[in-house]
Amino acid sequence: MSKLIVGVNTAMFDGVDPDIAFATIRESGFRYVELAYNQGYVGHMPPELFAEENAREIRRLLDKHQLLTHSLGATMNFGATDAVEQFTRRIRFAGMIGAKWINVCVGKKEDRQNIISNLRELAPIAEQENCIICLENGGDPNYDVFRLADDGAALVEAVGSPAVSVNVDAGNIVSLIPEVDPIQAAIEMLPLAAHCHLKDLEVRDGEVWFTPIGQGQLDYVPMLKQLEQRGIPCSLEIPLRMHRQRDSYPLRGDTPVDPAISLKVLQQSRQQLENWLGYSLSS
Repeated sequence: MSKLIVGVNTAMFDGVDPDIAFATIRESGFRYVELAYNQGYVGHMPPELFAEENAREIRRLLDKHQLLTHSLGATMNFGATDAVEQFTRRIRFAGMIGAKWINVCVGKKEDRQNIISNLRELAPIAEQENCIICLENGGDPNYDVFRLADDGAALVEAVGSPAVSVNVDAGNIVSLIPEVDPIQAAIEMLPLAAHCHLKDLEVRDGEVWFTPIGQGQLDYVPMLKQLEQRGIPCSLEIPLRMHRQRDSYPLRGDTPVDPAISLKVLQQSRQQLENWLGYSLSS
């Protein structure tokens, strides 16, 4: 059984210069980066963000800081009329930076047929770029087309392409479906999955706040063993600048989080994961 691969999603660096973000990830002991280009969760994302010039800059920063990327966070509304055009840009960008897994919450259940139709159109484009579109279980009603394992399985089956899989996020289950066991529900998704997000959290007065791994209420130990066995790569997605309100919708803070705080959170998370796994994640 090979070691678990764990990278860092850049949501915690929302509003921070990418050079500083990448340097912090490197200092924390991780080696993989997942850019967080998620509609509605981070700052403005103009089309040029997905252009070749930015891809070159990202590759330059990866080389500078001796980092790698294998995934891209690209949540957006797949029910929109221009969804195919928008997501094609994201697929091409993923290909340019070398990200294989594109993790995406795709929309509302009322738009399910449009979402499936658009995914069928986008899947061949993803195959051309050697990418896999990983449908992620949503964390609020804007992305409730995929809530639990049966929803994800039905979507993947309906699209019917090897370029469409699943990204599992136990933390999202807490906010969207608080009545279920999030770790057990996430484990039930793993047979479908090509990628996984790891985050920890605590619910305070009905609101969800994100914590270092091991300092919140999610016990990942049984899930980590299955991730190892299945060889599913992961990213730490700890969006420190935002929290989820009582209605589960995200609320973004006015200012970026100090990178020193993000560094400490990453170091604490890495230490906890290494204690659970029994080996270093930085080698």
